[in-house]
Amino acid sequence: IMLVTSPRSVDGGAHALLGRKGAWPQGRYSTLSGFAELGESLEAAVCREVLEESGVAVAEGSVRFVASQPWLFPRSLMVGFLAEAEADPSRPGALPAVVPDALELEACRWVSREEVARAVGPPGPGGVPLEADTSGTPEGDLHVPGHVSLANLLIREWLKEGGGAA
Repeated sequence: IMLVTSPRSVDGGAHALLGRKGAWPQGRYSTLSGFAELGESLEAAVCREVLEESGVAVAEGSVRFVASQPWLFPRSLMVGFLAEAEADPSRPGALPAVVPDALELEACRWVSREEVARAVGPPGPGGVPLEADTSGTPEGDLHVPGHVSLANLLIREWLKEGGGAA
């Protein structure tokens, strides 16, 4: 799984690219994820999956390993990365355009460090469980995976690196 940040040349990496599946509760967003193809490096898989799911290109050489976590499938492992999006030369000074793959994601968007920090909240068991009913939540509210997830660890690592709450 991967947390992609906005290009440093655009805004210093002050935004994270988060996506949501249609089956998730309203307001739930998470890092992007995918699978490595046979013979593909993990770094190449990150670049390919981000481009396929969001239309955002990842800067070559920016992909870095952060942590891993056992996965519920037998003999499987989730591997977490941070990466930086490439600046879009056709949109100087703007965040790269996001074009979510409708078969993969209901939505995908850039979220500011401040908004993500509010959603993460203080360390502890917090976070909204995936199966929680947040249908009464205002559309603008952002919910991220709980503190025991690899996605949350990646988000907190990014917040920490940018001087935000973690």
